[in-house]
Amino acid sequence: MKRIAVSTLIVIVGLGFTLVAAPKIQVDQPVYDFDEVLEGSPVTGTFVLSNLGDEMLTISRVWASCGCTTTALAKTSLAPGESVTLKAIVDTAGFGGAISKSVYVESNDPEISRLTLRIIGSVAQGEKMQKYHMSVDNLNYLFYVLIDLRDPQDFATGHLLGAINVPLAELEDWINPLPRETFIILYDQDGSLSDEAAQNLNGSGFPNAWSLFGGLNEWMRRLDDRFLLSTTAE
Repeated sequence: MKRIAVSTLIVIVGLGFTLVAAPKIQVDQPVYDFDEVLEGSPVTGTFVLSNLGDEMLTISRVWASCGCTTTALAKTSLAPGESVTLKAIVDTAGFGGAISKSVYVESNDPEISRLTLRIIGSVAQGEKMQKYHMSVDNLNYLFYVLIDLRDPQDFATGHLLGAINVPLAELEDWINPLPRETFIILYDQDGSLSDEAAQNLNGSGFPNAWSLFGGLNEWMRRLDDRFLLSTTAE
């Protein structure tokens, strides 16, 4: 009889541990307060999501309220103890005064199936700013570097507007001057050089380095000479 009782107790305890085991989502700060910015300045709220449970946490959906966009998560499945960074960007153009935007995260956490994050702050409308003005922060957000990897002779014949000429053999010399978080778009005649260059930059800490698929040939096939310049034209 005692053996039966002990066995039953072990089974009950084991079932208890099984029922307790579950993923548990947690965020480092549920509210991101950006204080005050000038109208037109983009605001980026950063949240760190973690799994404090003892089962795999799966994030099934992330979406935001009006006027706010979220970046893609680096991963949507978090093992116990793992974390991932979520960034939400608020465009403050057209806003004035206090604002509050919400970001929602759905997961398989049995207790918090939908986690609500908020971005709050105040938007000041500058008296000197006009509708045609762009804020420095907005330019910084939209900024990109366009690099033509071909030889100087080919570059002079015709290149995309705004491109700088950095032959592939010299690209390594630009590793330090290039901004690591800014979009970098590389191209050559057919995309073969830019594919290699983008992969090398990705591996050197430039996550936003991209290769123009098909290169200048594909551009001209689809858009002809749109945005193409020659050195003589400049």
